Amino acid sequence: MIYFDNAASGWPKPPEVLQAMADFMERVGANPGRSGHRLAVEAARIVYAAREGLAKLFGASDPLRIV
Repeated sequence: MIYFDNAASGWPKPPEVLQAMADFMERVGANPGRSGHRLAVEAARIVYAAREGLAKLFGASDPLRIV
């Protein structure tokens, strides 16, 4: 298992993490998979796109196996 959640507990946060989170909170600010409204769907799309990028980076065949 590869641990990708260092930014959740590490400090200080890299500037890129802070900017990405600020952009997300300003633009979307919803929980992915918690509802069917437009912002929740957009949040889920962002999470899936991140999974796709990580799957490609690590050569994984199924982005849904990236958790």
